[in-house]
Amino acid sequence: MPKTSKDTAPQTDHGPVVEWTEEFDGQTVNFLQFREDIDATALLKGLPDGQCQCPHLGYVLKGSMRFRVGDR
Repeated sequence: MPKTSKDTAPQTDHGPVVEWTEEFDGQTVNFLQFREDIDATALLKGLPDGQCQCPHLGYVLKGSMRFRVGDR
């Protein structure tokens, strides 16, 4: 079974967000570190309903996250 970690995945620095990413059999594994609060609404503009259409699974290890989905 493939495996990855922040120590082995390639790192990309996006300013307020640092990302470590690996691809396995059509699946993307990301580790994200947010250096500041962000609102990603502008990044999703133009997508159907202004929302990402991909399924996401994940864990928040420290702090908290809030997502808007549809009318919720």
